[in-house]
Amino acid sequence: MNFKKMLLGLAALSTIISVTGCKKVDEPPAETTLPVITQMTTAAETTAVTTESTAAETVREPLVPLERFAETLEKYPEVAGHITVPGTNVDYDFVQTTDNEFYMYRDMDGNDDKRGTIFLDFRCKFNDYSDMQSDNIILHGHNMADLSMFGSLKNYKIKHSDTSNFSFYLDHPTFTVSNLYEEYTYKIIAVFVIEVEEWQTRDGVIFDYHNYVNFTKKRSFNDWIENVNKRSQIITGVDVNKDDKFITLNTCSNEFNNSRFVTIARRVRDGESAEVDTSKAMLNEDALEPDWSYIYDVAGN
Repeated sequence: MNFKKMLLGLAALSTIISVTGCKKVDEPPAETTLPVITQMTTAAETTAVTTESTAAETVREPLVPLERFAETLEKYPEVAGHITVPGTNVDYDFVQTTDNEFYMYRDMDGNDDKRGTIFLDFRCKFNDYSDMQSDNIILHGHNMADLSMFGSLKNYKIKHSDTSNFSFYLDHPTFTVSNLYEEYTYKIIAVFVIEVEEWQTRDGVIFDYHNYVNFTKKRSFNDWIENVNKRSQIITGVDVNKDDKFITLNTCSNEFNNSRFVTIARRVRDGESAEVDTSKAMLNEDALEPDWSYIYDVAGN
C-alpha cells in the first residue's frame, strides 16, 4: 500500500474533539468581558458487526454571565463571586488568585490593608458548570474587630459556656453565594470553633477541614461529615449526602492563638425549597470542643 495513502486512511479514522472552558486561575484574562463557558462531551457508539466507532457531540447550554459583575471585572479581573449573609455585615465580592497569600493583607486594588480581602481558596473550582465545581468551596476572611470582612460571623458562634447565639441561627439559617454565572442559596449545617495546630491537642491529631476541597479516598465525604457533625454546636436537621455541594467559611477566632471559627453550609438542591424547618434544630450538648484546659494551662496560651 502506498505510504501516503495509508497515512491519509489513518487520519480519516481519527476524531477531533473540541472543548472550550474557563481559563485556569493562574492565566490572566485576555479581556475584561465576562467569559461564556461552553462544554462539549463526546459519546462513542460501537456496533458488534462493523466494530466501527463514531463520535457524537453533545453541547451544553453556555453559562450566561451575571450582568452585575461586568463593571466590577473591568477594574478587578480576579473577582470570582459575591457572598451575602443576612443579619451580618457580610456582603462582599470575593476574589481568587493563584495562592492563599496575596489577598491576606491586601485590598482588591493590591494595596496593603490589614483587613485583607475575602478570597476563594486557590485550590477550589467554582466558576464552571455545577457538576464541574469543587465539592467544598472554601472562603477565607479575617475576623475584624469592627465587624468588617468575616468579623460579624461571630453572631453564629456558640460554645457550651455561651449558647445565646442559637436564636440568631434560628432567624438566619441560610445565606447566598454567587459565582460569575449563578446565585446559590446555602443552608447552614454546622458551626464550631476549632484548633489548627498539632501542638494544641494532646495526641497531636487535628481535623484539617480546610483541606477537604474534593472528596477522595484519602479525604472521604464520610470522614469529613463525621468530623463536622461531632464538632457542630448546632444539630440543624438539614440532611446531606455525598452528591451535595458545600461551602466552608473560614475565619480566625479569639479563644486562643491560631483558633478558627468555621461555618459550613450545604447548597440548596435543584427543585428543593430554600426554606429551613428550624423547628428541627437543637443545641448539640455533646459537641466536641477544643481541649480548653490543655491549650490554656499546658500549652501556655
